Amino acid sequence: MPIIAVFLWLDHFHLDLFRAVAGDWNGATRTWALALLGYLPHWIVALGVAALLTRPRHAARALGLDGRPLRALVLGLLLTAPMALGLALKAPLTLDADTPHALMRHALLPGCGEELLYRGLLFGLLFRIAGWGFVPAALTGALLFGAAHLSQGGSAVEAAGIFAITALGGVWFAWLYVEWDFDLWVPVAFHVLMNAWWVVFPVADNALGPLWTVGLRLLVIALSVGVTLAYARRRGGRRIRGRHWFWIRANSSVMR
Repeated sequence: MPIIAVFLWLDHFHLDLFRAVAGDWNGATRTWALALLGYLPHWIVALGVAALLTRPRHAARALGLDGRPLRALVLGLLLTAPMALGLALKAPLTLDADTPHALMRHALLPGCGEELLYRGLLFGLLFRIAGWGFVPAALTGALLFGAAHLSQGGSAVEAAGIFAITALGGVWFAWLYVEWDFDLWVPVAFHVLMNAWWVVFPVADNALGPLWTVGLRLLVIALSVGVTLAYARRRGGRRIRGRHWFWIRANSSVMR
């Protein structure tokens, strides 16, 4: 499908261009290069694709960018606090001159960029426009999301663990996106904040980490599921139910 083809091209192009130009740059120069060469191009293309598939004035809405970022930030801060506390008890707070750039490169930019690409563009357009159900659309994004992090593994076992934890995260982010009224800022907030805690309380140099950190992330997921279900009940019911798990009719209410 065109959506998947555009996604695959973007997913490889943006970091390839950054690596080719930035090389071994560091500090502020590397951060700006990542922002301008690594992520800005796929924001432009994603908005362009959404504009073509809907209408130019609906492009931001089609990608979930018309939501409530402040609400998402508060929600993310509250529900990722247990992860921050758990990491703080096990790992020293690490702050130095490069920390602001590390937070930009490893938390803010990838959190915003990957959510736009994987959830807003790939999953969102498959689910909301192409009529795929949640399961096939979310699994497509999750498998590709997990595969994109395989290179972090130093062994086959470690790579498999990284794939599993990131793929699970991909399904979770997609579910949050839908159930919070297609507000992309909700998964963005969780993604950015969880990455940020990993930067300031470093316990591993990849996405897997020790087993106890997996427990912390599962706790955050469980808390977010409970709060999201409570929000859905208050709103009048979950968006994903019945056939929406596997198939969606064009113009279905779940797409609004």
